[in-house]
Amino acid sequence: MNSASNPNDSWQVFLPLKQFAAGKSRLSTIPDDFRVSLIKAMAVDLIDVLLQVPHISSITIVGVAHQELSNSANPRLRSFPISQPVDINSDLQLAIGDSKRIAIFLPDLPSAKAAEISEALELASTHRTSFIADQNSIGSTAFFSTVGKVATHFGANSAAAHRSAQAIELIDPMFKGIKADCDDWSDLLAIDTSDLGHATRALMEHHLQN
Repeated sequence: MNSASNPNDSWQVFLPLKQFAAGKSRLSTIPDDFRVSLIKAMAVDLIDVLLQVPHISSITIVGVAHQELSNSANPRLRSFPISQPVDINSDLQLAIGDSKRIAIFLPDLPSAKAAEISEALELASTHRTSFIADQNSIGSTAFFSTVGKVATHFGANSAAAHRSAQAIELIDPMFKGIKADCDDWSDLLAIDTSDLGHATRALMEHHLQN
């Protein structure tokens, strides 16, 4: 069902982040300090892109002790610390509260661009709930609601779970970066370094040169 939402209304964005030490277990083939640096760099690059999108009123980092990423003079960037996280979907439910126009992006999208995020928000504004599947069409990298807090289904086979919950899958050739989530080392190597955000690109270039 379509929503009567105005495409020019603002969005509140939420970025769920695991505790750094526990994040991206499939990157365990690289040293822990480099893995943690990559997690932070990918999140920083996505935040930088989101801050370029005019229809985003706030960006909230949800998780354990991530205040360092929101330690900015920009009033649009916030942190919602959770001392005892349960899982990504439960933690998001706590953070979202009474927000009405919600966009959730997983923070491992280091090649996402502002133009594609703007396009995603415009398409999402015409639906009650919607999502973007990852490049394998198995997981979900983003979820949108124009009707306030609803259940999300991030995790194993989340694309199918979001479809089953009647969320509309958003498809557009622009969504190259939003679909390119980086769960393991091969995902990062598959992205041209010139397409990466500055923080992730600097780390990758330094690592590959040494």
